[in-house]
Amino acid sequence: MRRLLLLLIAPMLLACGGDKFPAVDTELALAKLAAGAAVIDVRTAKERESGVLPNAIPILHTEIVAGVTDLGVSKDQSLVLYCRSGRRSGIAVAALREAGYTEVTNGGGYAELHEA
Repeated sequence: MRRLLLLLIAPMLLACGGDKFPAVDTELALAKLAAGAAVIDVRTAKERESGVLPNAIPILHTEIVAGVTDLGVSKDQSLVLYCRSGRRSGIAVAALREAGYTEVTNGGGYAELHEA
């Protein structure tokens, strides 16, 4: 019975995983930042109290598309997003890509980018 249940739910579990949210690519993010990409901090105001990257634009991940649109960012401008761990920045990158932005990178967590 357990085996049958596993066989039934396995395809659903596999469909939920995969490339739903872009993976963290710290090296690519650092290269893009060095080349002049805009950097967006998708953490909360409370989280930003611990520090931010230079010139980071604060936009919550839940408001990313509207926030970037309000700033007049072109859809081909290079953007690097970060949060605490890379999860919310991945969600935000996926939302921007769905909205037509082509040069967005999940930089991952603030601490890793800051240390690099």
